[in-house]
Amino acid sequence: MPVSIASAFKTTEDCVQLTLPASERGMAKSGRARQDFEISYPVFVVTGQNEEEMKAAEVATAKQIAFYGSTPAYRPVLESINAGELQDELNKMSKQGRWDEMGTLITPDILREFAVVGEPKDIAQQIKGRYGDIVDRTSAAYATMPREDRMQIIAELSG
Repeated sequence: MPVSIASAFKTTEDCVQLTLPASERGMAKSGRARQDFEISYPVFVVTGQNEEEMKAAEVATAKQIAFYGSTPAYRPVLESINAGELQDELNKMSKQGRWDEMGTLITPDILREFAVVGEPKDIAQQIKGRYGDIVDRTSAAYATMPREDRMQIIAELSG
């Protein structure tokens, strides 16, 4: 049975530059091969059927990204997209209990570094294109998406 390697807060750049090489070194050191592992990645997804749903998903996802970004251990992930200095401010705000406000610091560019953003019909293809060569399995956090849209994306990813 494969061992799962998962991370909750990564950019594609961080995965390729840091996580995968470190995982490969660890596998080699333990005498295991890549096929002994399943690399899974929980994807942030921003989508909706209309502008209002998209905005709600953006706000919810930005807050989630800000929460993770406030953790000092995740600074290298932010540095992978040249946003390391953001970690200091997010951490300070978290200690002040300014949770909702923290999400406003996540710019659209930063959001897109962490999240797949688009119409429901485009999400599965974006996930495959972005992560298909990097991970074996994905899961996703759909902040506001109706169940039927989630099920359609899952069917497309499975097929």
